[in-house]
Amino acid sequence: MTEPQRLSRRRFLGTAAAGSLAVAGLGTIAPKALSGASPQGKGERLVPPGKLSIQHFSIRDAITRRSIANSKANGLTPTRGYLGGPNFPEDPTDLGPLVDLPGGFQEVFAFLAGLGFRGFEFFQFTQNVNELGRQPTIAEVRSYLDGAGLVSTGTHTAGINTLYDTVTGGLSASGQTQVSIAQTLGHTMMGTAGDPTSLATLGDRVNANGTVTPGWTEMARRANVVGGILAGLGLRWYWHTEQNGWQFFNDPAHPELSRTHRIDWWTANTDPSLVLFEPDIFHSYSGRARFPDPVDGSKWDAFGFWKANAHRLVGWHVKDGTRIVPPPTPTPANPAPNPFTQLIARPGFPLGATDALYTGEGTIAKGYPFDSDPAVVGFKRIFDDVGNKGAKWSILETDSGIGNAADPGRSLRHAKLGVQYLLGLRAGPSTHASQGAEDETVFESDLDLAG
Repeated sequence: MTEPQRLSRRRFLGTAAAGSLAVAGLGTIAPKALSGASPQGKGERLVPPGKLSIQHFSIRDAITRRSIANSKANGLTPTRGYLGGPNFPEDPTDLGPLVDLPGGFQEVFAFLAGLGFRGFEFFQFTQNVNELGRQPTIAEVRSYLDGAGLVSTGTHTAGINTLYDTVTGGLSASGQTQVSIAQTLGHTMMGTAGDPTSLATLGDRVNANGTVTPGWTEMARRANVVGGILAGLGLRWYWHTEQNGWQFFNDPAHPELSRTHRIDWWTANTDPSLVLFEPDIFHSYSGRARFPDPVDGSKWDAFGFWKANAHRLVGWHVKDGTRIVPPPTPTPANPAPNPFTQLIARPGFPLGATDALYTGEGTIAKGYPFDSDPAVVGFKRIFDDVGNKGAKWSILETDSGIGNAADPGRSLRHAKLGVQYLLGLRAGPSTHASQGAEDETVFESDLDLAG
């Protein structure tokens, strides 16, 4: 642990009121406590410790609640929850002690660093307004990162429509702001989730209605322009592809593209040195399953795409999922349902009907034959065989691991178990298949949070 991390942890524990159950509970998951063998046994280290980050979206509930220190300073009871005992989740009743849960950037950053994370990827820059009586400045957010010993690994706040100025043909004022944020926080890459076009309508057209609604051709040109400007400033732009990226074009002017996945068209029509990708492993396999070729039924080759485009990958969103058994039935409202889930009905779990699926527990992490699709190769092969191992950030994420009133500790518990699995401190839990086919997937782009 670095000196900044030790200092940060002392400050955090001090402000959280020494001697409280919360402090005792948080202290039990410090890295030195994690280094021992767990009841599940040690696993294999999948990512280098210095390259492990977490996506803000996964723990947004923690960032937006009051911190322990702020709650106590104002005579309030901090939010309390369970972070999981040593036998959890194999024993779903082993929740560990009920502890005060950290909130706000400063406390949550200290908590994450104590688990073993070294990076944090933002999707916005706000926390609970009660922490300061206002939102923090970007410089203050940087000070919280520094105090915890974390670095910013990027943002999802940089869509093409945010960065590109349609009047000047260069970087917009909002784009200049994103550059300033990057320079203050210290990250070297920024991007967006969802379609890079951000089109509410005509999103399946190569060329839409002129200057009013640009189509994919114009947005690819703008991405090359923005990518070139950012490259000159030492920054990289990426598309974090979510599931619309695997849909096909439906353009009467270009019927030849009715069998072309949008991600493949974008790859072929943008500059490989300027327009990059941040793959989401869960969404990639979900897109493969949901959108087969409409003529011959063939499926998009995720592993082949990653290997062929390794030079364009800036990082991984390490998001697990498990195949739903039996598979969900298509309906007119949802003709291509997602065959994977990030929730699990865990027998004996006392905090609700479902729990988060933890990283390493799903069929996507383990791969075939745990998953029925031989093309699902598992995390180990992905990280070992695509590009230089450890050259990219691995960014832990879940779409469906956010806590609720009955289980507010869920997102931090997901972070805790995920870091243990990825760093080899514990083996992955048993693979599970969901018994339900509920559609519980929530994406950043759906919530209009990614820019």
